[in-house]
Amino acid sequence: MVTANGEKVSHGHAFQSTTNQDDWYFTAKINGVQLKPQKMDAADLAAYQKKEMTVPQLMERYYPTKLMPKVSEEAFRMPKELAGPDGAITIDKFNVYKEKDEQRPDFGKYKFYAQMGDTKMSVVASKEDLNAYFDRVVSPTQLVEKNFGERLHLKSAYEKYQLPEGVDPKGVRVAKDHADNKWKVSMDLGEKGKTSKHEISFDDGYSLFKAKTATREQIAAKYLNTEITGMLSTVTNKMEKTASLKM
Repeated sequence: MVTANGEKVSHGHAFQSTTNQDDWYFTAKINGVQLKPQKMDAADLAAYQKKEMTVPQLMERYYPTKLMPKVSEEAFRMPKELAGPDGAITIDKFNVYKEKDEQRPDFGKYKFYAQMGDTKMSVVASKEDLNAYFDRVVSPTQLVEKNFGERLHLKSAYEKYQLPEGVDPKGVRVAKDHADNKWKVSMDLGEKGKTSKHEISFDDGYSLFKAKTATREQIAAKYLNTEITGMLSTVTNKMEKTASLKM
């Protein structure tokens, strides 16, 4: 097997843990270099042992970023520009560091750091994003957009938020709650009921009212989708139960 970057994958295999017999790991070599073993899912192990899952499929599952094409070295040279709500945002610095402040709840975790002029931001990095960064398959600009996009009020950061299919966006309400003077979002689903009110963050409020890079529907989807989906499934279950009783 050869990756998109022309690197040779070899010695792909599963092995049992020496300390816990219930745990199995998958590993392989790329250009002769041993990859860090990854703990296998029980279903994947069973499929592999039955020859229903191949080494290439396991590579896709446990080392996806090792197989992806790398971005150019130029993409990692700072500064870089990103399209912002009021013109170009210049990314002056981007790196990864391990939190050393023992008083912080994220002590010991790896974080992304970005600096745009006088603005400095950091966030705990996901395993997927760290792998993508170290394997050079995503650029710092893409990671800034993904991890800091909402705080930078980027329109692209809110495009992932969509209300469930069939929900009427006219039911979205964003208003200041006079009880605590905070901006909150809620949704009226008509006969299906109303959601609770969720306080929205300052950044989301700015994106909605000032930068105009987020819509009311997107804000509602971000905060309410889990509740909306639950309400819709409850109504569906009641209808199915009623229909079965009539039968």
